[in-house]
Amino acid sequence: MDNSKRRKYNLLLAALLFACMLPAQQTAYYKVTGGRGEPLLADDNTNNRIQVYLVYGMENVRISYTSPSTPHRWCRYKTKPDLNNPEYVPSVQDGTTSTITDVEDGCGYYVDEGSMRRYVWIIDYSKYEFDIRGFHIAPDFDECIGLRFEGDADMEDMIYYTPSGTPEKVKRVFELSYETLKWDEAAKRFSPERVLKTFDTHPFATSFTPSSSPDLDFPLVLADTEIGLAGDLFARHFGVEKSAAIPFYEAKAIELYADTAVAYSVPGGNADVLADELQAPAEVTFRAYANTPVASLFAWKIFKDGNPSPEVVFNAEELSYTFDREGKYRITLEVSNRSGGCMKEYSVDIAITETVMEIPNAFSPGTTPGINDIFRVKYKSVMNFRGWIFNRWGTELFHWSDPSQGWDGKYRGKYVPAGAYYYLIEYTGTDGKARVKKGDVNVFRTRAIDTTVDPVE
Repeated sequence: MDNSKRRKYNLLLAALLFACMLPAQQTAYYKVTGGRGEPLLADDNTNNRIQVYLVYGMENVRISYTSPSTPHRWCRYKTKPDLNNPEYVPSVQDGTTSTITDVEDGCGYYVDEGSMRRYVWIIDYSKYEFDIRGFHIAPDFDECIGLRFEGDADMEDMIYYTPSGTPEKVKRVFELSYETLKWDEAAKRFSPERVLKTFDTHPFATSFTPSSSPDLDFPLVLADTEIGLAGDLFARHFGVEKSAAIPFYEAKAIELYADTAVAYSVPGGNADVLADELQAPAEVTFRAYANTPVASLFAWKIFKDGNPSPEVVFNAEELSYTFDREGKYRITLEVSNRSGGCMKEYSVDIAITETVMEIPNAFSPGTTPGINDIFRVKYKSVMNFRGWIFNRWGTELFHWSDPSQGWDGKYRGKYVPAGAYYYLIEYTGTDGKARVKKGDVNVFRTRAIDTTVDPVE
């Protein structure tokens, strides 16, 4: 075998041997026992290859380590391991497992097995118990956007040191509970919801507000409720959990949903939902949905064409209004709580078209079905409509009051003869003015039809 091939072979063999060693190193672990109750893994800092265990009291605390390599040499450190001059501690070897018994609080330990060594840190939680004696709403926080608490509590930092000598803090976990309301869009209503969420920041240095992050999202308190704080969860694990409560919290925050989904014109109808532009007369229903009774004051206002003075002011959750004048409207809503300290706003714009009335001067009933066979006006925003058709002797042949309808060219069930007939149309425009249009309309024939009933009398 030449030197080049030999080097490749040796490299491959070394890689295989290294791969075979990994499983043995990965299965190595520390087991902590002793103290009151079961020791708790409080922080698994994989980046620094260290695990932090909490024990409750140091009585009979032991750490065991198991791996195929024997015997084990145990070391201890306070702030940073001195790998050149380690502090060795005695251990008891039993096959592939070794155990140390003289364990100290606030120290790190490791088995010296080379560069892949792992570390364990011990903290006596009984010296760092969370205790809370007072718990209330912070008076200088805006309760319209969430909650913040003040209180009197013991919560000393639990510090450990990574193998690089960097201090790290064990994060305590607390639990906040309260009742609120949750919006159901499909049902268009609020439903009761129980909030029970954990957090790992200081309870008196945290703003509990809605957030885009699910881990930090605390829904607004939208109903009067009891607010509870429990923890920390390390204390719960050891059976020494402390809790406090605000027995009755009067909710302040407002949550508002509104819609204008019901809009239609009379007569004929021109919309089922709110459009960019509506024809008059358009009756629109505006609805507000809020967390009543916390939300207790509703104020709708309708402004026209930028006028600073509202045309309409209405105090209720629902407003129905008929728009019969052309122009641009802004509809606003203000909802406030019982004290008026929190408020939510909503607005929507509506445009009402100008009046349009176009009247045809000819049609051909009964000869081209579906094509110009009805005498029908083209219109927008027309109110109080009335129309008549007469023959040349003044006989009324047809009358209608819905501008979306029209004359089919019949009188007493038969088509009238070709010729000129006369219309009279009265209506009101969106400027409020009554108008009259009159003129003649020609009836054309492109083929013979039955006109045996002569409208001429």
